[in-house]
Amino acid sequence: MTERRGRGRPNNTDTDTGSAIARAATDRFAAQGFDATSMREIAADAGVDVALISYHFGGKQGLWKAIVAQAGRELRAALEAVLADAEEMDAQARLDRSARAFLAHLLQRPEVPRLLLRDITFDSDRSQWLLETLSLPLHRHFNELAQAAAQDRADPPAYLQFRVANFIYCAASSVVRRERLGKLVDGIAGDAEFAAALEATLVEGALAL
Repeated sequence: MTERRGRGRPNNTDTDTGSAIARAATDRFAAQGFDATSMREIAADAGVDVALISYHFGGKQGLWKAIVAQAGRELRAALEAVLADAEEMDAQARLDRSARAFLAHLLQRPEVPRLLLRDITFDSDRSQWLLETLSLPLHRHFNELAQAAAQDRADPPAYLQFRVANFIYCAASSVVRRERLGKLVDGIAGDAEFAAALEATLVEGALAL
């Protein structure tokens, strides 16, 4: 006989189920978009009953928001970690280190920028929520680092905020379009080669202040 779940904090099975649903939803949303993805597809991919999506996340919208919020937490943690021991570095070096960590994070989780770029381009509640929850904090992080680096220069670069915005968008877009870029550009098929090309173009280019 199946025991009823008691009140209180979720047990390990609940946590595992929620994680499985989130992983399945991330892959589905990234591959075919939010609107084209059904809760039944997500449940089937996760190997759970569809009712568990509402139980854990309150529905498809709540699931999407949970995924984005988690992506934001993981990204912030990665960026904070690389700057934790960089207090003695100059401002440009801190900017470079953070930018390289951002690229590495995107390359490790390419399904995340794929999912996000699908939603931020639409004028919807999801787009606005994504802007406020993830995009604006990310831009503030890099703008502060870039402003500090620019202050060390006698001739601060023009359009600094635009440089930062272009770096962030181009990084995400390039990772999402990696397969297509590999067909257009020689010498970037391997992981190391592609990462090096991104760093040379975006960090040593757009953010070299």
